[in-house]
Amino acid sequence: MSNKSNSSKIISPKISRLQDEIKVNKKEAVSKFWKEIEGIGTPIFEDIEGDNKYNLITFVFREDEEVDNIVCHIGLYLQNMFVTEDIKECLLERIKDTNIYFKSYKLLKGIRATYNFSKNTPLEPKNPTENLFKYADSIIPDPFNSKKYFYKINGISFPLNETESPEAPPQPWYGKRANIDYGKVEEFTSYSEVLNNKRKILVYTPPNYSKKHSSFHFVLLFDGIISEEVAKVSSTLDNLIADDKMPPVVAIMVENFLSTNLALRNSELAPNPKFVEYIIKELLPWVRENFNVTTNPSHSVIAGASAGGVMSAFIAFKHPEIFGNVLSISGSYWKEGEEFAHQFSQSERLSLKFYLDVGVLEEASPSGIFISNRHFCTVLQEKGYPVYYTEFLGGHDFICFRGSIADGLLYLIGK
Repeated sequence: MSNKSNSSKIISPKISRLQDEIKVNKKEAVSKFWKEIEGIGTPIFEDIEGDNKYNLITFVFREDEEVDNIVCHIGLYLQNMFVTEDIKECLLERIKDTNIYFKSYKLLKGIRATYNFSKNTPLEPKNPTENLFKYADSIIPDPFNSKKYFYKINGISFPLNETESPEAPPQPWYGKRANIDYGKVEEFTSYSEVLNNKRKILVYTPPNYSKKHSSFHFVLLFDGIISEEVAKVSSTLDNLIADDKMPPVVAIMVENFLSTNLALRNSELAPNPKFVEYIIKELLPWVRENFNVTTNPSHSVIAGASAGGVMSAFIAFKHPEIFGNVLSISGSYWKEGEEFAHQFSQSERLSLKFYLDVGVLEEASPSGIFISNRHFCTVLQEKGYPVYYTEFLGGHDFICFRGSIADGLLYLIGK
């Protein structure tokens, strides 16, 4: 998908009407606008007449002091939906002599994304991603958006505001419900002699978990700490089990240092044979000793997003006797590319089942992540593997991955 934006030429109908009202009575029009925004929240979504594919999204910011600039760091932009290398494309425009700043984009219907603001941001380097991390301490949450969380990557923490267009597909199993039985989440520390390090492990056990029960289905998830914090994995599992969509499972959520040491995380999930050795020879024996999990590979899922998706496929390829199901979310197959797919195409078909997905906004990414996922899917299908492949309306974003986790588990081990 190529979607170069003429965002500077786009004016929201609501903003256009506001500008007309300001000409008549500025004070009353501005006060009325902010009162309305407090009620409806932001950003603003509007239909485009005669267009069934796109709508308009408008970000607004209130600033009473004089500032050099207001920048909107939007996940859509960072995923190259708006192909430019100039951060000035992210600048909000001020309605003259008011405290209203705005920016509108033409947007595919159904999109989910994250964004935030900064003010008085140096506009060098031009690349928006570099600016976001370099000036993270200037990031400001959107006060008119109640859906937000703090995201930490490589030691840098900043707020992210969530947004989804009205047409976004539902994520019915995301979020904590009332009046259902909840599982239990415990935190452990895993020490590795192979890697000479330690990490947090979260273990989810389902409602009515017992060691006397027949063995439970088993899920191993990479980047598990941030997945639990942002995607609420434990609540998703609670909801799927409560709706009788999936058998009770034990989930092992593995920390991969995304929030503190990105280089180490990327090195481990490269895929790194030593990390595979840690999983197979150190972590799994501990899991089996302490928790009542199945040894049946068809009841076991290995899962991850981005590099975690690649590592999931790699471990299943090496150890199909342990993991028979692969849940790969927006997998970074571009790193291995043809070589990784070639291993599957040239080897004997294994007893593996795959769920693969990737975001449509990633098609424009120079990394090739979109095309490499399509290619890997084709290789698997031609080899005869059962594969469910889908392209979700979003980018490389955990608010999209929330739905992927549930959809993948439903396909792989759902009832």
